[in-house]
Amino acid sequence: MCVLGKKVVQLTGETGTDLKLLAKGQIVITTAEKWDVLSRRWKQRKNVQNISLFIVDDLQLIGGEDGPVLEVVCSRMRYISSQIEKQIRVVALTASLADAKDVAQWLGCNANATFNFHPSVRPIPLELHVQGFNITHNASRLIAMSKPVYNAILKHSAHKPAIVFVPTRKHARLTAIDLLTYAAAEGKPNRFFHADEEDIKPFLERMTDKTLKETLSQGVAYIHEGLSQSDHRLVEQLFDSGAIQIAVISRNLCWAVNIAAHLVVIMDTQFYNGKVHAYEDFPITDVLQMVGRANRPQEDDDAKCVLMCQSSKKDFFKKFLNESLPVESHLDHRLHDHFNAEIVTKTIENKQDAVDYLTWTFLYRRLTQNPNYYNLQGVTHRHLSDHLSELVENTLNDLEQSKCISIEEEIDTLPLNLGMIAAYYYINYTTIELFSLSLNSKTKIRGLLEIIANAAEYESVVVRQKEDMLLRSLAQRLPNKLTPASGSTSVKFNDPHVKTNLLLQAHLSRLQLGAELQQDTEIILSKV
Repeated sequence: MCVLGKKVVQLTGETGTDLKLLAKGQIVITTAEKWDVLSRRWKQRKNVQNISLFIVDDLQLIGGEDGPVLEVVCSRMRYISSQIEKQIRVVALTASLADAKDVAQWLGCNANATFNFHPSVRPIPLELHVQGFNITHNASRLIAMSKPVYNAILKHSAHKPAIVFVPTRKHARLTAIDLLTYAAAEGKPNRFFHADEEDIKPFLERMTDKTLKETLSQGVAYIHEGLSQSDHRLVEQLFDSGAIQIAVISRNLCWAVNIAAHLVVIMDTQFYNGKVHAYEDFPITDVLQMVGRANRPQEDDDAKCVLMCQSSKKDFFKKFLNESLPVESHLDHRLHDHFNAEIVTKTIENKQDAVDYLTWTFLYRRLTQNPNYYNLQGVTHRHLSDHLSELVENTLNDLEQSKCISIEEEIDTLPLNLGMIAAYYYINYTTIELFSLSLNSKTKIRGLLEIIANAAEYESVVVRQKEDMLLRSLAQRLPNKLTPASGSTSVKFNDPHVKTNLLLQAHLSRLQLGAELQQDTEIILSKV
């Protein structure tokens, strides 16, 4: 962009810094969450109003866990455009959608400006194979998939680069070792290595992960959350150069890698969700992202993907990987904080404003198209009006009870101090209520840590399978002993709030932690 004389800036999430960057840049790169923080006070921020082109990528994620934030920022940009009477051009990029017409109408795109292609339309054709394994036990199924992964690479991409996606960090390392073991058993230990040893020696010397250094020297690498940024970048460089043929990548990083291959193998489609303590299917958007990595139009005439899953899931994946993706809004479940922010900025000043606000959303477009999904009793204007009014009423009542807002004469909404603080610092409304009720001048460090750790923001902290034993051991080394939650006789070490407390204590005590827990600590600290 320098050639065009355009200054590109990337937002940091720190409001003061971001306002300066916004003033300097002609092209702004950001996430939905960071733009939400900055654009909430658009009435006072001329540089937000000056946006002329708004490009949003991966809009299919509107149906995912973080979809409500994406939906709100897109809706807000259209709302800003209408209020300041200035056209903001919106360009949305997404996977093939089943309900593209509703998405287009929500974004204000007419039929001539909407292009929704079949999933088979891609830079090069994709050959998809779905392989079922009739084993219900997850660990056993993954073991059974190990040799078939090796066979798939030899069959479909014997001399071309391949990416293998696995459920966890542990499986990334083990699968890399397994692939090399199979190659060695066939008398070809270096079949995946395509460079002179002297050429990659400088790269290996800079590696900090010892196991990775060993596997790399034989042509197989892995990338997972525990790798340092420098190791991650070195692996991508070596893979791109063709020196190594195989990269094994953990599921969580399918959006964070910047490499492509001739073949992608997806080794199982389930992961352990520490929040619900059960195995769940990969989000279909993640699977689509993985499949999309089989795409090298400048090097290949075709691409291949082998998806390995439980036999009962075969038909599901065949259907959704060959058809357009249906997406629905989840904004109705995450409305409180967005309403609170709009009340603070006076975009919403009464209940009618709140209803009007919803008419700008994708949720509003989908209510009558899929009424059963949203528990809508009918599709008439009356049914829709009643449903929106009830949604607004319940949301505002919750905000009033948490003392974030007050409702005057049963109609007008006014922000209170707690609501203003929550909106300014991007804090959940239940968190600010918890702080208000629990903190006082006599609160000691132990109590303070418990209060902070119980914030709603930490509900998403991942507790991995069998990690509770590790956390129990860590607790013995920390100064502040944990007390069981009310109604419980013992501390639950698989609780994300308990894990948060322990990692905050470990950070303050300067304890050395393993790579995974250290990365979890950094995520926790970023929210403090």
